[in-house]
Amino acid sequence: MDKSASIERIFQDLRRVVHALELYSKDVNARFGLTAPQLWALWELERGGPASLGALALTLQLHPSTLVGVVDRLEAKGLALRDPDPADARRIRIRLTPKARALLKHAPHPAQGRLVHGLQAMSERQVTELRRAVATLVRVMEAEDLEARFFFSEE
Repeated sequence: MDKSASIERIFQDLRRVVHALELYSKDVNARFGLTAPQLWALWELERGGPASLGALALTLQLHPSTLVGVVDRLEAKGLALRDPDPADARRIRIRLTPKARALLKHAPHPAQGRLVHGLQAMSERQVTELRRAVATLVRVMEAEDLEARFFFSEE
């Protein structure tokens, strides 16, 4: 494949990835009234059980201050609760409500979660190569100083 065909293929593949994330996000919002980060947080709490804000932020690869807004909105929707940690009452754990568990029986798995799990399943060499390629793409687009927000999120 020549260089110009490779460049065209890169554009097509990037559009496919962005479009898949966008479609997923719109569908989740229309069907469940949730943003992608909200649904992903619910799925991670379902999978791992109650978690501290820091542990959940690490799992979602979000800054804890960003996650506070996600949890606030989940709490306002009756989908999550903040409880004192039984091991240390100074700490808070976030847990699902029965309403959230019922919602998750019908909700799709998060696309961004699939991306993270897919990356984790790759070899260290593949991840390093991909990281370098994406970093190069960010540099050539002069996007190093842009805020890295969650895909298609109002959070």
